[in-house]
Amino acid sequence: MIINQIVRLVSGWYGQFVTHQIWWALHKRMFSYYLNQPYSFHVQNSSSDLLEQKFYDLTEKIGDFLGQNQINIIYGGGNIGLMGKLSNAALKKGANVLGVIPEFLKKGENLNLNISQTIIVKTMAQRKKILFEKGDAFLILPGGSGTIEEATEVISWKILGVHKKPIIIFNFENYWNSMIEMYNNAKKSKFGDKNLQSVCKIVKTFEEFSLLFK
Repeated sequence: MIINQIVRLVSGWYGQFVTHQIWWALHKRMFSYYLNQPYSFHVQNSSSDLLEQKFYDLTEKIGDFLGQNQINIIYGGGNIGLMGKLSNAALKKGANVLGVIPEFLKKGENLNLNISQTIIVKTMAQRKKILFEKGDAFLILPGGSGTIEEATEVISWKILGVHKKPIIIFNFENYWNSMIEMYNNAKKSKFGDKNLQSVCKIVKTFEEFSLLFK
């Protein structure tokens, strides 16, 4: 009797152990499968495509204006988000549009096939190098971490004297107030001798923006 109970307990435990091992192996394989998917899988539904309509309306208006004034566009080459909206609007109004995009982002950022020219690079560093070298001026619209990185880079380079190109910050609905205040605090605390107002043109409305070109 006791031996039979022990056998049943051992058999039950072993069955649960085998089941658990199979379950763990299956989930491990599934998890590895998703981790090994192309990066585009993670970035395809960019938050830039989920913005309030007012951001798209403003950006399209800016794109129309730049195109009508034959101001050419150099940007990241994608067809999503605000830059996709701006590039397409400028293109329709006659501007030449150059896109620079890394190979691994062609799917994730939905490569814009309608623009005038596309340069495919290998790395983000190569992309930013071309954007900086070919750009005569920089327009900073509301954006996320990528925009913040590129903005602080060209601003820092101007503060350091690396370039003297115009930088326009479009502070739509006070979007960039926190960044402006950060530079003000840095100057106040003696971590720097310049704030954004001293190195950039800061505008809040389309009317202010358009006046810069008169």
